[in-house]
Amino acid sequence: MNVEGKHIIIDAFDCDSSLLNNMTHLEQLLTKTAQDAGMEVLYSYFYQFNPQGITGMLILSTSHISIHTWPEEGYASLDFYTCGKQDPMDQVESLLKGLSSKRAMVYSLFRGVTQLQLISSKEMTPFDSSKGG
Repeated sequence: MNVEGKHIIIDAFDCDSSLLNNMTHLEQLLTKTAQDAGMEVLYSYFYQFNPQGITGMLILSTSHISIHTWPEEGYASLDFYTCGKQDPMDQVESLLKGLSSKRAMVYSLFRGVTQLQLISSKEMTPFDSSKGG
C-alpha cells in the first residue's frame, strides 16, 4: 500500500470578509474544488461562529480539505491533503479567487515519505490589479 500524499497549507490574506462569513459560499467553493480535482466528497460539515467566522471540513475519499475563517481580519487558513494521484496545488488559485484573496502564502509538502524534506513555499497574488483582475 502506498501511503504517500501531498499536503497544501494556505494562509489567505486580504480576503472578502463577506465571503469568509458566508457558509453556503464556502461549502460550495470547497466542494467544487474537490470535484474539479477529481476527488469524491464523503462528508461535509461547516459551523458558523457567533458573531462571525466559519470552520468547515470536507472528508474526501482521498483525505480532506478544511477552512477556518476570520472575517474581521480578512483572513482564512486552508488545509488540502490527498493521498491520491491528484495534485491539490492545481486547485490553489481557484480557491484563492473564490475567497477574493489578494495575497497568500502557500506551503507544500509530501506526506508518508521516510526521508527529511524541505517544505516548499511561495507567495501568490491571484488578483493582479495591473491586469484588472
